[in-house]
Amino acid sequence: MSAPGSKEGEGPGASSGERPPKMAILLASGMSERLLAFSTLVSGAAALGYDVHIFASYWGLDAFRTSHADGHPPGEPGHGPDGERLQETLHRRNVPSWRKILRAAKAVGHVGVYACSQSMEVMGLSRKDLDPLVDDVMGIASFVERTRGAEATYFV
Repeated sequence: MSAPGSKEGEGPGASSGERPPKMAILLASGMSERLLAFSTLVSGAAALGYDVHIFASYWGLDAFRTSHADGHPPGEPGHGPDGERLQETLHRRNVPSWRKILRAAKAVGHVGVYACSQSMEVMGLSRKDLDPLVDDVMGIASFVERTRGAEATYFV
C-alpha cells in the first residue's frame, strides 16, 4: 500500500514490479532541532523513492496543530544559550521550517502522515485541529501493520 498522494509505479524497483522500499517513523518530539532532523530525513527518503510512513504521537502530534505558527518551534529547554543561538541562526539564515520541508517531501514522493488516535483523544484534539499535512488518524496497531516489512524504522 502506498502513502496518500503517491504515484504508482514510481520509485526504486518500480520498473521490475517490486514495491519501493518502506520507511517507518514514529515522531514523538515537538522540539525544533528534532523536527528539522525528522523533516530532512523524510525529504531525503522521499527523494530516494522510499514509501515513507510517519506516526505522529503526543508532542510530535502537537507540532501538527493548526494553531502553531509555520516557523521554528522552541528548541530543547536544557540547551540554554546554545538553543537560543540555534533559533537565532535558523531565522537569520532563513532556514525553511520543518513544515515547509515536509510539504516539499510530500510533493516529491511517497509520504503519509498519520495522527495517533490515542494521542488525539488524550490531548482533546479533533481532525480540524491538525494541519492538512496529516493524511489520516489511526491507532498504533494499524500503523504497525501498514509498515510491516519496513527496511528502515526511526524514533524521533
